[in-house]
Amino acid sequence: MKNILTIAFVLLSLLWPGLSVAWEKDGLRLRGRMIARYQLKDEDRSVGRWTDTLSLNRARFDARWQASEKIRLTLEFDMTQDFEMRDVFVRYTFLPEFKLTVGHFKKPFSRLRLTSRWQLPVPRRGLLDDEVIGDGPFGGYGNRDAGLMLSGRIGKQVRLRYFLGVFDGMRLVESFFRDPATPDEPNASHRDYVGRLQVRPLKGLVLAVNANHKQARIALTPGQELNRYYNLFGGDIRYRYQDFCIQLEGAWGDNPNAMRGHKLLGGHAIVSYRWKINDTYSLTPAMMAEFLDPDDEVADGWAIRLAGALNLDIGAHTRVVLSAESGLEEYSWAVPDYISPEELVLETVKPREVPTRIFLQLNLSL
Repeated sequence: MKNILTIAFVLLSLLWPGLSVAWEKDGLRLRGRMIARYQLKDEDRSVGRWTDTLSLNRARFDARWQASEKIRLTLEFDMTQDFEMRDVFVRYTFLPEFKLTVGHFKKPFSRLRLTSRWQLPVPRRGLLDDEVIGDGPFGGYGNRDAGLMLSGRIGKQVRLRYFLGVFDGMRLVESFFRDPATPDEPNASHRDYVGRLQVRPLKGLVLAVNANHKQARIALTPGQELNRYYNLFGGDIRYRYQDFCIQLEGAWGDNPNAMRGHKLLGGHAIVSYRWKINDTYSLTPAMMAEFLDPDDEVADGWAIRLAGALNLDIGAHTRVVLSAESGLEEYSWAVPDYISPEELVLETVKPREVPTRIFLQLNLSL
């Protein structure tokens, strides 16, 4: 039933672009957004076993209230599976150079992670984001958590922007101890100290560096805890000239999924060009190349991902995307299995393939 309703809603939205209009009055804006996707995926390259799925990939509702010139409240909820909180924060603008954000929101790490899924030129962020930045056993280096952040911008011609935040979170990590009485309770907690600095030295050019220091605490058994510390450093460059855009990004540091002290290295390049057909339609082809070595101690454990997309924008609120991606080699990392805080068994996960898939996607902002 859900898929039938999704298809009907998609067709109606395409036939009537005027439907895609957010409601806004007296500083309050209400908006709904969704991503529907039809996907063909090669589940096993060795035999070429393809499967196809139709899914509601994202369904979100957000409200933004500009209570005054200085105060803005943002609420965002995800309704794809269950009713889940995403962004809930208030931002106080004391000066353009000094803003305070308090609540639950993304950590300021990685331009790709900070870009909305509805605006990505290539719809999937890729391997590095999937494994350690957007998610992971200890909240990811750039995922959402409860936090407090100072930010601001300085200068006009050469604009400098800064973001400094501290974030706390809890997660359930299935590979660690789970209390039989409460098996779904979080068994790991973390604190992240995150900083991002970006500068625009020339029109269209933005340079940025970011860092995250993560403190993690894991429950091994009742009364026994394990403390770990992780660091990830990254940088990105974006250059935009008229309708052409190129983005480069890389990161190096600790992989929380792997053995202690093992390092990861990853990066990507995205090239896109927006061709405006008329006032209603525009076409944006894009290409992405990505490299990931999640463990410097595992020989030949790296992979390359290649992806391409063709984006058709219909008005300001509808985007149709045809995309394909595949990869070279397989990536893997050494996994620790703790018996006690002092003893562990070294395991190496099965090498992971970069999925080969083709999909047709619809982005709507209502």
